[in-house]
Amino acid sequence: MAFMLEDEFGDIIAKAWRGLGLTVSQVATETGITTKNISRMENYTRKPSRDEVDQIATTLQLDSDKLNAIATESWSPNTIAARYDPALEVVTVTAKVGGYPVHAYLLICMETREAAIIDTAANPKAIMKRISEINMDPKLILLTHAHGDHANGLMDLEDAFDCPTWIHANEPKPRSKNDLRLLKHGDVVSVGNLKVTTLDTPGHTLGGCSFYVRSTVIVGDALFAGSVGNASISYEKLLSNVQENLLSLPNQTVLFPGHGPATTVEEEKNHNPFF
Repeated sequence: MAFMLEDEFGDIIAKAWRGLGLTVSQVATETGITTKNISRMENYTRKPSRDEVDQIATTLQLDSDKLNAIATESWSPNTIAARYDPALEVVTVTAKVGGYPVHAYLLICMETREAAIIDTAANPKAIMKRISEINMDPKLILLTHAHGDHANGLMDLEDAFDCPTWIHANEPKPRSKNDLRLLKHGDVVSVGNLKVTTLDTPGHTLGGCSFYVRSTVIVGDALFAGSVGNASISYEKLLSNVQENLLSLPNQTVLFPGHGPATTVEEEKNHNPFF
């Protein structure tokens, strides 16, 4: 199985100790692992032993077996079938921002071919090119959050497709040529015959949200396969919202993150060390 996660062992433990308000020195004291070796793990230059994984997991309130599977590169999510739901299609548009891949998504109603653009990947030209290659009619733009890699270029897309943009009411507002339409948890917008429900998933940002339709959720940077986003606002809130609003969904629900591979609720319940 190819190792293809957004976050490796070092990324995960760094997010956890920062989220808990610890320092590397405190982690070293609690685990008996030197600060140098912890830093080397975070820099991908040292593989942890199983005993070290167990010590770190206990200190950082992570699941040891799940963390070890990522440390040993023995798990990544199964590939999602291209047409797993006959009512919709999700097209991934990937661009690089600062050298790192970021995803935007095109959510298409199969009956009407009407579509939503979800996030921008800071590359409106790539999105426009992909749309020109597909039989689809963009009717609206949805933003999971307002970070530049997900919202830059918004006005170019609004100009190109003359459609409104929706964002959570609590999220800082990006530059837009229109009055942004505001969402809260439970609000529903239509994409053709599809009903898309807004789910609160803040913590990475103040008003981060996810978009849930049938057996699909576009989750932005709330969750990655085997990890979570940076908890820039609140680690506790990020974990609780992912647990309550994403991992409570049916097991086969497909989760499309802003970075890294798609996954499912079942995969994350079984393999994400934060839960």
